Amino acid sequence: MAAAPAKKRVRKPLQRRSEATVDTILEAAAQIFRTYGAKGATTNRIAERAGVSIGSIYQYFPNKEALLVALMERHIGSSIELLGAVLQASEGAAPKERVRAAVTCVLDIHMEDPDLHRVIFEEAPRPPHVNRKLEEGEVLMRTALEELLEGFPRETCMDPKRSAYMALTLVESMVHRYVAARNRPMEPQAFADHLTELAMCEMALSSPPSAGSAR
Repeated sequence: MAAAPAKKRVRKPLQRRSEATVDTILEAAAQIFRTYGAKGATTNRIAERAGVSIGSIYQYFPNKEALLVALMERHIGSSIELLGAVLQASEGAAPKERVRAAVTCVLDIHMEDPDLHRVIFEEAPRPPHVNRKLEEGEVLMRTALEELLEGFPRETCMDPKRSAYMALTLVESMVHRYVAARNRPMEPQAFADHLTELAMCEMALSSPPSAGSAR
């Protein structure tokens, strides 16, 4: 009786090796985008910096825009993870201290690599799927902030949902301007203190609208 034909095995890349290759490519991409900007960066330059073939780049990323999206996703993911850790570590502290910890966390995230951050969020193209990624990240951060504010006394924060939106918008926009500025009027610690005060003032103003004012 003839032996049954052996099943053909599909060769899959080793998971760890694939992850290491992707990490190497992304680190090289970050360096190239930081140096040349979105327009000047090319997949050839990225492959050369990563020490891999151009074919290896295209095995994981179809173009440089896909690399930018991957860097953006990595930034959003690490930011949410770091913010969550900071909020967890500040449990039990006074509301103002917890807000300051969150503000400082956002500032530190942006100041860690301001040149790359500018390329990703200011120079990169914004097709619909990229905008969706940004919106998803913002929703996750706003949800984390809303959960934080839910634990505050109502005399400190009257409306956690509204305050989470307003505070995040305020902090994000002002941090972006601060990081992008060439001549900063104050040191980061003083800026974080001032921004914390503004966020706390906004929370006090965020009282629920009366039923009669709804339209």
